[in-house]
This record gives sequence, C-alpha cells and structure tokens, in this order.
Amino acid sequence: MGKREKREKQSVLPLVIAAVVLLVVIVALVLALTGSDIGDSSKESDLSATVDTEATTEEATETEAADEADDGVSTQESGSEETASSEEGSSGETEAQSAISGGNTGSDAQADTPAQNSGSAASETDAGISFPYTATADELKLLAVYDYSGYYIEDGTETAIDSVAVLEIENTSSQAIEYAVISLTADGETLTFEVSLLPAGGTALVMEADKKSCSETATFTYEGSEIAALDSFDLCEGQVSVSTDESGAVTVANISGEDISELRLFYKNQLDTGEYVGGIAYTVKLEDLAAGESQTVYPSHFDPEYGVVMMVRIY
Repeated sequence: MGKREKREKQSVLPLVIAAVVLLVVIVALVLALTGSDIGDSSKESDLSATVDTEATTEEATETEAADEADDGVSTQESGSEETASSEEGSSGETEAQSAISGGNTGSDAQADTPAQNSGSAASETDAGISFPYTATADELKLLAVYDYSGYYIEDGTETAIDSVAVLEIENTSSQAIEYAVISLTADGETLTFEVSLLPAGGTALVMEADKKSCSETATFTYEGSEIAALDSFDLCEGQVSVSTDESGAVTVANISGEDISELRLFYKNQLDTGEYVGGIAYTVKLEDLAAGESQTVYPSHFDPEYGVVMMVRIY
C-alpha cells in the first residue's frame, strides 16, 4: 500500500468515529425523550386515577354525610314526635292523678305530682281510671286508693307494715256482698282486694290481699270483680237476741224456745265516720246454748265502741 492511501484511511477514520458517537448520542437522546414521555404519561394516568379516586371518595363522603343528615332529621322528627307523645301522656295522666289525689286527700300539691309512665300517649286507656270510679256492671264504686302504714288486719295477725295499698270501696247495689274479689292494676302490677260482708250502701277500706303497696299517683285500671251476694245479712232475730256493751262483751240470748247446739257471730269494726275497717269479717263460735239461756263472749278484734255484729248463723 502506498503512503498516500495510508494517509487517506487515517483521515477518514476520525470521521467515522465521530459519526458513530453522534449516532449514539442521538439514540440516547431519543430514548431519553421517549422514556420521559412514558413516565409523564404514567404519572398523568396515576394522577388522573388519584383524582378520580379522591372525587369518588368525596362523592361517597358527601353521600354518607347526606344520609347521616337525613337520618339526623328523621331521628329529630321521631324525637319530636316522642316528645309530643310524652307531653300528651303527662298531661293526660296528670288529669288522672288529679282525680286520684283529689279523691284521696284533696291536696293540690299531690295533684301536681309528676305523672308515672309519662312516655305513653294520652288516651282513655293509657290514662287509666279516675277516682271515684263506678263499676256499673258490678254495682261497685271505687272511691279512692291510699298508701297505708300501720297494722295489717286482713289476715287477722295485725302485724306492723310499712306500706300497703288500701282501696276504699262502696257497695252501690241493693244486695249485700257476702264475699267479693276486686282486681286492679297499678302501673301494670295486679292488686287484689277481698271484702267480706259489706251491706248495701256500705263502704269499706280494704287492704291489698298480698300486702302489695302502690303509689297513690299510679295509673290504675279496673280489671273486674267476682261477687257473691245475699239479699241481706240474717241476724236470726226470731231465734236469738244479740247485745253489746262498752267493755267489748257480746251477749247472745236464746229466745227460740229450743236448744241451739252451735251458732256463729260474724262481726266487723267501723270508723266513727261509718266506713268498715278492712275487708275481713271476724267470727266467734258459741256452743250448747240452751233455750232461754244466754252466753257472753269477748271476741278478739271486736272494738267496744265501733264493733258491729253483721250476721248470725245457726247450725
């Protein structure tokens, strides 16, 4: 090879290398630009997705907030309705209480006592009965209910008791009540009152049979009565004569002309205002009362001043 050819090759080589380098730089720039576009596109996609997600979250949040707001309004309305019902219930029951308290004591302070079960809507059923209450079908008048502390007499024990419900009841029929069971509820609890030997027109103060107490301001309902009636109480006046004295003695004289093997006296006590004390009727037995003779007994529980012989039965 000549020296001239050698020099020409040497001068071309740097041009080739420069071209290659330039090509590499161009390719690198293209790749860089392409990668940047891809990355930017990806970022824009991610950002768009994020924005969409946040928008969806905001919509969901706004929807939940709207739902909660609706629930709040609904609850408030419901609460308003409950409050209205409560006020109506209080108003209705206060009227019933006023009647009860008025029947018991006539006290304005007790009449203003807050009603029980005031959450109930006012109605004739929910308000219960007012005293005095007439049970027309049973020919009874329930005059009042009291809360009594003292001696419990209905079982004959006269034990001290802190609190027991007492029903004041009047027999408005033309017949005598031999035995009756009167049922009430007080704020939903059943109260039972048993009364024996209540004459027509008579009034008795009867203690609850199971020693249950109740508030005088409770809401009462009348549940009915079971009554055994007689035309009147027989004192067997054609056969015996009965007398009492201030010592508490009861004397029975046989005026029948025949021997009496057994008889029973049934008696109750009264207040000085005429009400019979308790539903209970006491009894004492006399035996072998010969014709024309008398026997004197001192019955337990018989009050010398206010004891009353209600009925006599000869066996």
